[in-house]
Amino acid sequence: MKITVIVCLLALMVGCLLPGCTKDDALALYGQAVEVLGNVGLTAGPALQGERKFGEDKYTGTYTADYVNFTGEEGLFGGTMLEKRENEHVTVSGTIRCDEGQGKLIWSCGASEPVEVASGEGDFSQAVYLAPGSNYFNFRAEGFTGSLELTIE
Repeated sequence: MKITVIVCLLALMVGCLLPGCTKDDALALYGQAVEVLGNVGLTAGPALQGERKFGEDKYTGTYTADYVNFTGEEGLFGGTMLEKRENEHVTVSGTIRCDEGQGKLIWSCGASEPVEVASGEGDFSQAVYLAPGSNYFNFRAEGFTGSLELTIE
């Protein structure tokens, strides 16, 4: 991860040193680098417990998973953005089924304390207003056996 950050920062610096690089070009390049680095907070590959399908961006999509005695946290959707999106809210809905342990869906926004979107067992639906900066939807569990169905649109 450190190598990725260093490479992105070097690319940004080199790009800004080129003749003809305007302030707007530098800010656009910086914004792109921030968005790419924002993907680091998402769980990927075999570490992901279920099946995720992204929607129009990394903030939306569907996720389904069956957990067996899972303890940990998965970064399911989100990223980092410098400016608000056109449609600044998303609807988070789904179902948590719990046989054992505890599981909850949380929304982390910048430096603010994480907000619990859903926990326990049952259906949920909530509008969440995304702010500039980091916005991540994570599933946090302790000894959790059960399932999660999640849609963010």
